[in-house]
Amino acid sequence: MNDFFNRSLVGLVYAGVWIAAILVEHSLFYNVLVVSFAFIAAHEMLKLFKVQSILLPGLLCLITIGLFVNGLPLISVALIALFCQTSLAVLMFGQIKIKLHATFASLVCVMHILFPMLLLSEATQQDSIIFTKDIVLGLLFFIWGTDGMAYSYGSMFGKNTLFRNVSPNKSIEGAVAALLFSPAVALVNSYLFLDYSFLFWLQIGLLASTTSIIGDLVQSQFKRTANVKDSGSILLGHGGLYDRLDSLIFTIPFVYLYILLFTIYVS
Repeated sequence: MNDFFNRSLVGLVYAGVWIAAILVEHSLFYNVLVVSFAFIAAHEMLKLFKVQSILLPGLLCLITIGLFVNGLPLISVALIALFCQTSLAVLMFGQIKIKLHATFASLVCVMHILFPMLLLSEATQQDSIIFTKDIVLGLLFFIWGTDGMAYSYGSMFGKNTLFRNVSPNKSIEGAVAALLFSPAVALVNSYLFLDYSFLFWLQIGLLASTTSIIGDLVQSQFKRTANVKDSGSILLGHGGLYDRLDSLIFTIPFVYLYILLFTIYVS
């Protein structure tokens, strides 16, 4: 009971920080939060591959920001991140252990974590057309809602392992429950964010739910290769920040590019 209470309390605080950062009028808080979370997650990921430097993730963050400031288009960022996430998923489904040396681990870190987090920064740009504040909030609600449903339903009723060699604690029942819960979150989003229809949110929800499950498995593969249970211990009951962000960072480029196509060909 204490573990459940601690996990729930930390989860609420974590969600509250995100929501406050997005809704606050000044963009500085949001941008600092995104950069800070990106730095911590990058550090935790690199540690899984025996890269212990605290300076390296900071340098990688600066390089990522520098690329954007010097004109790297966000669509290029999204395409590179999509390629990386898809490649990691293929390796995971092929049950190929991912062992990276420091240089390659740094490159993967940029594409897998920092580029997706960079895409979130569009929410504070006045001319943002893809990741508006409403879209970011709606996406977070999908990630939190479906993750919570997969965890709770899987814990109570899960009997069939989703991918035993990667994450024996995740169940098929939990994954199906997460997907079936997407329409409920889509309905809530359609009432909260009136600029977007229920059908739009339903499509985003099904995409986000599917990719978030895969992203969770990819990170589990990293941890299994490193022979650790969690990427860190910064969040009581949840492990590391990378453990909380894994689904989100994997999902971001898929949703970003889908919305871009939706905007061009449907709207």
